[in-house]
Amino acid sequence: MFVGIISDTHDQLSIVKKAVMLFRSRNVVAIIHCGDFIAPFSVKPFADAGCPFYAVYGNNDGEKNGLRRVIEGMGGEIHSGPHLFHISGKSFLVKHEPFESYDLASCRIKPDYMLYGHTHCAVDNQECEIRTINPGEACGLLTGNPTAGILNLDTEVYEEVCLNTL
Repeated sequence: MFVGIISDTHDQLSIVKKAVMLFRSRNVVAIIHCGDFIAPFSVKPFADAGCPFYAVYGNNDGEKNGLRRVIEGMGGEIHSGPHLFHISGKSFLVKHEPFESYDLASCRIKPDYMLYGHTHCAVDNQECEIRTINPGEACGLLTGNPTAGILNLDTEVYEEVCLNTL
């Protein structure tokens, strides 16, 4: 069972469409977006993924009401972070900015995974005995390397995928 993880799409529609193709080809059961869509129009291609969509706002997401309308209209969820999502028996604490110790203190349960974006740098490590993942920047604007991630919930293997190769 696979979950797609993406962040910092920054209105790059061609990259969003590539990510959706990736997620469809891998039969993801859900997509988690760690913020910075920018405008509501850039969310619409995610409706073609054919699976539940979960998101948090990023620091550059100014049209929050518009984003909420589009995402809820396609049956998804968007929240201010940190927010705890439950997918296929796993818990995901998601926010846009990197985690601080107070984020865990505010949680009643210890999540299985902590996901974030914002830094535009991919990360996959253990912090506070919890797997922490940043899928990097989907937009590719800072690094020239647009990335997204696929997490296998059965094996816990995480794969970073360069969206330019699709």
